[in-house]
Amino acid sequence: MNTTTSHDPDIPEAVREARAGAKAWRATVHAQRTAEPDHADFYAMTADVVDTLAAVAGLAEVLAWQVAHYGDTRPVYDDTRVVDPRERLDAAAMDLHELAARLRSADRIANTFWSRIGHIGVDDTTDSANVPAEVAR
Repeated sequence: MNTTTSHDPDIPEAVREARAGAKAWRATVHAQRTAEPDHADFYAMTADVVDTLAAVAGLAEVLAWQVAHYGDTRPVYDDTRVVDPRERLDAAAMDLHELAARLRSADRIANTFWSRIGHIGVDDTTDSANVPAEVAR
C-alpha cells in the first residue's frame, strides 16, 4: 500500500500533496486576476512556477519508471482484453517521459521570463499620470 499519514488515512500522502498543489495553483490564478500588476509579484510567482515545473517533471519521471515496472511484481490486465497490458504500460510510461521533457521545455521558457522580468523596475521619479505609457512589442 502507498504511504499514508494520520491526516487522512484513506488517501496516500503523494495523492493528497498533489491535490493540495493543484488547489493552490488554482487559488493563485484566481487571486492574480484581481491583483494590481506588480513586477515584483511576477518575479516571485515565476520563481515558484519554475520550481513547480521542475517538481512536476521529476514526478513524471518517477511515475514513468513505476508505470514501466508496474506489471513486474503483480498480475495486471487491460480492461479492453484486446491490448497486452505490458504494451499499454510501456506506452503510458513513454507518455510520462514525453510529459517530463515538455515540462523541462516549459521550465526553460519560464526561466527566461524570470530573468527578463527581473530587470524591470518602476521609475517613481516621473509623474505617471501625465506621461503616456509606451509599450514596445
